[in-house]
Amino acid sequence: MAIATTAEKNSLATKYGTDSTYAALFTADPGTSGTVTGEVTGGSPAYARKAITWGSPSGGVITATVTFDVPASTTVTFAAVCSAATGATLLDRVAVTSQAFASQGTYALTLTFTIT
Repeated sequence: MAIATTAEKNSLATKYGTDSTYAALFTADPGTSGTVTGEVTGGSPAYARKAITWGSPSGGVITATVTFDVPASTTVTFAAVCSAATGATLLDRVAVTSQAFASQGTYALTLTFTIT
């Protein structure tokens, strides 16, 4: 059954955002086991997960944008949301358009969660 009311869609989108507090980048599919493997590391400035500030839900959709520092010789292929800045549980992941970094650079990621 599809969710019929906007209020419930927004409630579920808000819950997703409340749980998904940090974004991360990966060099390969981190899988769905909940553990964090293959995360980008290194660089100067160093790569680190980014805290997510989600916008207000509208029609069951929430969005956020974060920008990462990515080290040279890294190819980003996946992004994920996690429950903490380090360690933690991987909550959700998605393949992104592969981007190779020959030199240190930045990667802007727009996150969108939609409940239908």
